[in-house]
Amino acid sequence: MMKENDIFTLSKSVEATVIGEQRTVMLAVGTVVSVVLVFGDPNAPDAYEVEAFLPEDGAYALATIEAPCT
Repeated sequence: MMKENDIFTLSKSVEATVIGEQRTVMLAVGTVVSVVLVFGDPNAPDAYEVEAFLPEDGAYALATIEAPCT
């Protein structure tokens, strides 16, 4: 279980939207992301909104990932 501001690396690739744009990108396995929002009960989250920095673009992207089943 994670909380807002936690940092981790992705264990699978995920589609993300570049902030301020309508462009989507794929965040690769191993991309470092931070949790910006926890969906559902903080003690049993449904999903997380995560943010990643895209150094090649100098921009950030947001993605929603499902919380692991416990």
